[in-house]
Amino acid sequence: MNPQSTRHIINEIRGTRVVPGVCIVCPWHCPTEVFVRDNKVVYVRGNENAPNRTTRCVKGISSIHLARDPDRLLHPMKKGKNGNFKVISWDEAFSFIAEKLQNIKEKYGPEAVAYLWHLDSNEMFSQQLFVQLYGTPNWSGHGAACDQSRRLAGLATYGHPLPTKDYENSRFIMLWGEDPLGPNQSLHENRELVEVVKRNAKLVVVDPYRSRTAEKAHVWLPINPGTDGALALAMAHRIIETGAHDAEFCENYVYGFDAFAEHVKANGYTPQWAEGITGIPAETIIELADEFARTKPAVMDGLKGIVNYSNGFQALRAIFCLNAITGNVDGPGCLILKEAGPLLPPLDIPEEEIAVPMRPNLSTAMGYPLAPDIPSQLLPKAVLEGDPYPVRTLFFHIVNPAMSDPNTGLFRKMMAGLDLSVTIDLYMSETAQLSDIVLPEASMFERAEVRESLWSGPQVILSQPAIPCMGSSKPHYEIMKGLAQKMGYGHYFQWETWEDWARTVTSFLPVSFEELKEKGVWHGEMRYRKYLEEGFMTSTGRVEVYSELLAENGYDPMPVYEEDQRVKPDPEYPFQLINAKMQNHCGTHTQNNPYLMEIEGENWAELSARDAGELGISDGDRVELASPLGRVTIAARVKEGLKPGIVRVLHGHGFGRTMGSIARGKGSHVNPIFDSMVNSVSGGIGYNECKVSVRKV
Repeated sequence: MNPQSTRHIINEIRGTRVVPGVCIVCPWHCPTEVFVRDNKVVYVRGNENAPNRTTRCVKGISSIHLARDPDRLLHPMKKGKNGNFKVISWDEAFSFIAEKLQNIKEKYGPEAVAYLWHLDSNEMFSQQLFVQLYGTPNWSGHGAACDQSRRLAGLATYGHPLPTKDYENSRFIMLWGEDPLGPNQSLHENRELVEVVKRNAKLVVVDPYRSRTAEKAHVWLPINPGTDGALALAMAHRIIETGAHDAEFCENYVYGFDAFAEHVKANGYTPQWAEGITGIPAETIIELADEFARTKPAVMDGLKGIVNYSNGFQALRAIFCLNAITGNVDGPGCLILKEAGPLLPPLDIPEEEIAVPMRPNLSTAMGYPLAPDIPSQLLPKAVLEGDPYPVRTLFFHIVNPAMSDPNTGLFRKMMAGLDLSVTIDLYMSETAQLSDIVLPEASMFERAEVRESLWSGPQVILSQPAIPCMGSSKPHYEIMKGLAQKMGYGHYFQWETWEDWARTVTSFLPVSFEELKEKGVWHGEMRYRKYLEEGFMTSTGRVEVYSELLAENGYDPMPVYEEDQRVKPDPEYPFQLINAKMQNHCGTHTQNNPYLMEIEGENWAELSARDAGELGISDGDRVELASPLGRVTIAARVKEGLKPGIVRVLHGHGFGRTMGSIARGKGSHVNPIFDSMVNSVSGGIGYNECKVSVRKV
């Protein structure tokens, strides 16, 4: 029975209708089917027309609460002089913002406006409005607080920002600071990972904590925090020293191999050297290097546990180079250079009418020319000091740095120094509470979306409105249209329905719009080894273990190991704080979800059994974490499998909310005790760059 028949039978039994959708609770953007009865969302499941069709997790299933949450923002709000908010009309909101933007442009230039977004919810509209028409170069995702170092490492090595993993065909998998089975993201990949391990693929996990993924591994390496780069370079030294690299692949497709080989040798990056830094025995490093080199296909990758260190970019460069010198790139069972779907922008703006900024973007002006997104931790300096140039207006779209970013006190001070701040969100978030204007966006069940998922092949999802908007909330594209009309750009935003712009965006797909609308998803062929015909998207057309991109911008072209002394524990602050995601939460919206809060209603700090015993701390006790910047109290949990000297905080991107009848006051907000640590190349935030003391309270 085909998926369409199955779906219609289910609808008939349940008395529902089905609408193709997309889940954007987390960044994996899984294609879904939304079941609706009487204009209410009653159930969500994976779209069976997609190759990742069965993908759904507890966060996705529970997301139906978004469509009925009484705490949602329902109307535009404006802050008065007394600090209180009042309801205003959309027309008043658009007029107020447009007038402010015009004044700021005349006084400071368009570069004084920055637009920040999170889960790229139809951000093609804001990009065309603010960058191409208004003229600011400062339009940025939230990458600095997420995968900034990984994306730049991918660009510098492969010419690709978002490599994915083909677990299904792999025989050796090594994950560094990555716990996919923990926070339950990328569920289709997780299923492949579990199944391939059952079929005897080797799984190695590098992590100071015995995570859920490490529990499934054949080998767990409890590495010292922030030393992953040393381990990766030592493995490279061993592989090259023994001639175990893929000589043919290196000869034909790797740029700078000889220089890289000399680099690891000259710097003494031996397994014996790495043992003293990482805490991993040299014999273990040698065994794993040998096994990785001789086992094909294989894949290694890293994420949160690496990118949150100031040396994380270099560590990921070394890991990506290990894939390269062993020939494990873009083949079955390897790291995949994902193809994008052939999507077009929604607006046709003549080239001669596209604005040309007079100043470079903030990343470049701040000294981070290669940063994929603005180093958001440095925004306060631009606002409060006018350095590198004045920034007077900030837009926040489904992003909540007042809760999720380090150094909260400095962020609040920055917000008070702006001429205009606008938050577009579903909730009156902590950032919204500090803003001048708050605009209510429709939820993912109430708007259309055209986007791609993180499935390894090209995939386009067409999500459609399943229910009416709550209150007077609007889809993002309608908010941009209304604002454009007041700014004098309304003639570009001419669609009457979402289908009008969606047809334009998807017009290059090899299927009709009607078919796409019916199925909700299109996916192309999953192609391997695309480099055989197309090369790599680097300047040399090869994988670059010697990066010309880095060299041209004044950085070391090859990965190096750097130890950061700024945050080393000391007698006053003897613990290294590292952070992790929660299994049943993502971002800040999930914390007002009664189903998820019933499962995990607060965050906590984990200590090793040895450390907890010495401090007289038991499960459930309240402890105080103090850093040089501040202190916070939080629940404690005692964990086996955590290296002594480490405090591991589960934060879910910020607990201790000040909004929502369910979220308010639950858990602890730990980000105020983190200082502003930024990777010197990528601009990524160093969430793990924090030393603390711990005491029972």
